[in-house]
Amino acid sequence: MIERRSQRSSIPWEAASLYLKSISENTGLHTVVLASKQGLSISGVGEQSTALAAVAPLVAEEPANLQAELLRGITSGEEVQIWRVQIRGRPFYLAALGEPNHLTEEVQFTIDRIFGRPVEALPN
Repeated sequence: MIERRSQRSSIPWEAASLYLKSISENTGLHTVVLASKQGLSISGVGEQSTALAAVAPLVAEEPANLQAELLRGITSGEEVQIWRVQIRGRPFYLAALGEPNHLTEEVQFTIDRIFGRPVEALPN
């Protein structure tokens, strides 16, 4: 197995994809996506990550408004797991399919580290 930290990126969404890949490999989650409140995929791994991002806010906040057939088509009947995270004070969703997991606060810590506020450039 390749150590995640040997693969790095200074581009936040690429770094997030490497982190999500590591989560996937270490937890049995075959699809993991970081989704915006609008259902856009920020970073993800797995064939259905973009589609899962689109429904993640509804699964988390308004499940009654989500058509069961649509969700089954995306998840193949698997239960969607959702963790709420924040990036720079804004709500996002970490959505996943696969073995049930209880991800720790390490996820929020790592998301904060990846998407932390950019350091202001010093004048020359």
